[in-house]
Amino acid sequence: MKSRIGFLYRNKASFTHAAKHTLVKLTILPILDFGDVIYKIASNTLLNKLDAVYHSAIRFVTKAPYTTHHCDLYALVGWPSLHTRRQTHWLQVIYKSLLGKALPYLSSLVTIATPNRATRSSRYISLVTPKANSSFGHLSFQFSAAHDWNELQKSLKLETHISLTSFKHQLSEQLTDH
Repeated sequence: MKSRIGFLYRNKASFTHAAKHTLVKLTILPILDFGDVIYKIASNTLLNKLDAVYHSAIRFVTKAPYTTHHCDLYALVGWPSLHTRRQTHWLQVIYKSLLGKALPYLSSLVTIATPNRATRSSRYISLVTPKANSSFGHLSFQFSAAHDWNELQKSLKLETHISLTSFKHQLSEQLTDH
């Protein structure tokens, strides 16, 4: 991926600002997004390397100096941080699993909880969080999907399934970089 960014930098005089924006969006971002839900369990060292590539791509588009803070970089292009992108994609995979639109083996790992008693929060769609006896168990799809979904529901408060498009819109409102 660094070679792609290197190619872009070597030829930057040939591109307009709009072309640079489009090139990064069509060549670099898909690589960073591909399989990003798997990065959830990656070490911070590896994630920081991906962030550095992302920041370099944004600097290519904006001509911002190396000393520009990453929050300012995101604002210049109107893109979220990679962490927010990963979190968004992760929660979308969970929701697709709930809707049965994900791979069948993933959908089989999410179970909607049935409340024991009526409370305000029992109206919201929540998932059964399986017992995990180790830190490795906490990394499993079944545990982390249920945990992260239930955390999201504290603010999203979905009572019924909505369209995937509506979910994506509500999710983008919830997950904003601060």
